[in-house]
Amino acid sequence: MQDGTKRLCTLMTEYDFPIEYIQDVLYRLGWHFISGGRPTDDYVWTQVRYFENLIKYGKASKKEVIK
Repeated sequence: MQDGTKRLCTLMTEYDFPIEYIQDVLYRLGWHFISGGRPTDDYVWTQVRYFENLIKYGKASKKEVIK
């Protein structure tokens, strides 16, 4: 199974998310991993879908490429 944390990192590299959303997801994942969770768990993918929905509904914007 694919690693959901890698997908989260990719999304955070490509998009600007408001800090409160990032803090929320990091808090949730922190407790998940402290309690024995793994990067491939469905719960991590739930957080990925949360970020993807933020993009879909215009709460995050694509980062500008600086040349």
